[in-house]
Amino acid sequence: MRSGGPSGSRVFSDQLSISGHSSPRVNELVFEVLRGSIVDGTLGHGLVLRESDVVDVFGVGRAPARMALHKLERVKLIRKRRGHGFEVAKPGGQPASDYGSLHEVGLALPEEYLATIGTRNWRQRIYPRVEKSIASCLVFGRFLINQSALAEYFGVSRTIAHEVLTTLERVGLVCQGSNARWYAGPMTLSGIKENYELRWLLEPEALKQSAPKLSRSTLEKAHKHVLDVEGQAQPDPEDLNQIELTLHSDIVLQCHNEQMRNVLRMCQLPVIVTYGTVVRSSRSGDLPSGVPETLYEHRAVLEHLLDGNIDAAAASLEAHIRHGFKMSLPHFLDPPPLDQEMIPSYMTAVLDSHKT
Repeated sequence: MRSGGPSGSRVFSDQLSISGHSSPRVNELVFEVLRGSIVDGTLGHGLVLRESDVVDVFGVGRAPARMALHKLERVKLIRKRRGHGFEVAKPGGQPASDYGSLHEVGLALPEEYLATIGTRNWRQRIYPRVEKSIASCLVFGRFLINQSALAEYFGVSRTIAHEVLTTLERVGLVCQGSNARWYAGPMTLSGIKENYELRWLLEPEALKQSAPKLSRSTLEKAHKHVLDVEGQAQPDPEDLNQIELTLHSDIVLQCHNEQMRNVLRMCQLPVIVTYGTVVRSSRSGDLPSGVPETLYEHRAVLEHLLDGNIDAAAASLEAHIRHGFKMSLPHFLDPPPLDQEMIPSYMTAVLDSHKT
C-alpha cells in the first residue's frame, strides 16, 4: 500500500473540507479517494474495481468497501462488469478492454487518508490482512514472520504487531519458536484432511440455520455470478475465488450459532484462501482441474435454496465439500511456484517442509 499521491491528496482534502464532516465514515473516506483518483485520471477508463481489491488496498472491511463502490456507481463513475465487480466508466470514455486491476495500478493513498484511518480500530484494519496473507502461504512451506518488519509495514508499534501475532497464535495460524521468533506453516496433509472433515460435517448444518435469513436477491445475485462465469471460456481466477467466498462465507456463515461460525471460519480460511492463491499462481490457461464441476456444484446448492429446498441444498453442499477435497488435494500437495509478489515483506520462506 503506497501513500502520498499529491493529486489524489489534494482532491481528497478539498472534498473533506467541502463535506463539512469532522469525522467522516470509513466508506466516505474510501469513496473520496477513489472518486478523486478517477477524476484526476489515476484510475483510467476500464480499470477493474473489485470489492476484495478495495479491502486489501485500503485496509478496510468489506462493508465500507462495498458501500463506496455502490456510491461510485450511483454517481456514474463506475459500472458493473460482466462476471463480478465494477470497471471505471468515465463519461465519454472508449469501450473498456483489459485494463488490469487496482492492485496493478499501485494507487497512492493520500497522507490525509492514512492519518484519518489510522485513528480507527487498528485491530479491524490490520489483523484480517495479516491473517489472510499468512493463510495464503501456508501450503507453500514454512515462513519466518519478522515482528519489527510487520510493525513497519503497517506503520504501527511493535506492541501492536506483537498483539496481532499472539492473536494469530491463539487460533493456530502461527507459533513462536524456542528462539522467540514467529513462524507459520507448513500446512500438513493431516491438517488439510481435518479441516475438510469438519467442514463437510458442520457447513450443511450451518446452511440450514442460515437459509431463513437469506434474501432472494442475495441468492439470485450469487446464482447469476456462477452462470456468468460458467459461460466464460477462461474464467477469471478472482471470479472463482469470489464464488467460493460468497457461498462458504457470505451465505453459510450467516448461521446463528456463534461457536459454529468461529470453528468453520478457521477451517475454511487456510483452505479457501490457499486455493485462491493456487489459482492465482497457476499459469494462464492452466487453472486447476475440476473448475467446471465446482461451478456446477455451487449452482446446484443455490438453485435448491432458491427453490426453498433447504435439505437438498445442505446435501448438495456436503457432496460439494467432499468432492472438493478430492479435487483440491493434488493442488495442495504439489502447488505451483508461489508468486513472490504475494509474499509480504514481513514474511520470509525459510525451508521446504515435507507435508505429512
